[in-house]
Amino acid sequence: MSYNYQQGTGQQGPPPGNYSQQGAGPRPNMGPGGFAPPPNSGPHMNPNPYQQQQQQQHHQQQQQQRPGGYANAPTPYSQDQPKVHWVAASDNRIPPQAVQGGVEKDGTPLFVARARYKGGLHPGKAGQHIQDGGCAIGWGHKEVNLREYDVLCGDASLLKWVGQKDELVVQGFRPVEAGHEETGEPLFIAKSMYEGSQQLGKCAPHIKKGMSFPYGHKERTTDEYKVLAYV
Repeated sequence: MSYNYQQGTGQQGPPPGNYSQQGAGPRPNMGPGGFAPPPNSGPHMNPNPYQQQQQQQHHQQQQQQRPGGYANAPTPYSQDQPKVHWVAASDNRIPPQAVQGGVEKDGTPLFVARARYKGGLHPGKAGQHIQDGGCAIGWGHKEVNLREYDVLCGDASLLKWVGQKDELVVQGFRPVEAGHEETGEPLFIAKSMYEGSQQLGKCAPHIKKGMSFPYGHKERTTDEYKVLAYV
């Protein structure tokens, strides 16, 4: 997901959509010529305390309105929305601002990735050096290489790695949503030290061995690893 928003023109007007029934408030009583009566004439003079209270509440509601001056206008950004997103890639391409999660033992970077395979969406690793496509996942005790995949991109400073042992236990943190098994169980991004490298793979509460990852043409497992989460 990306969040691109156009700047306003300086003229206040409703965003796209029909706001005729929402957020517009009641029409004022119109005087002759289509203008509202002056505030110091007729029944508007010296409002009673109840009217003053209503006016104050109305003023507070206006102050609390969202950008654009309409109570139902969408906010440009919610604090609950993550600032990282998945970007489609293929054939060893790595998009800008890709999140590096691991490294080969020779220092070559590995990037957080995922790919669709056999009805599932599996976290794995991507790199310009990975043969036969650019992305590798672990599946069915094998390392599977794929040409089409997604790479996690965005502000890596908003992410952290949380240590785990055995099957994943989510407590006190929010893991980055990454994929799912063919049967629907969620899968999350994991990394572990292995033979002098930091390898990327997947973890989940239903994976009893902890983490699985592709390495050396096989799907390997480890019970000590870290899961990627939001700060």
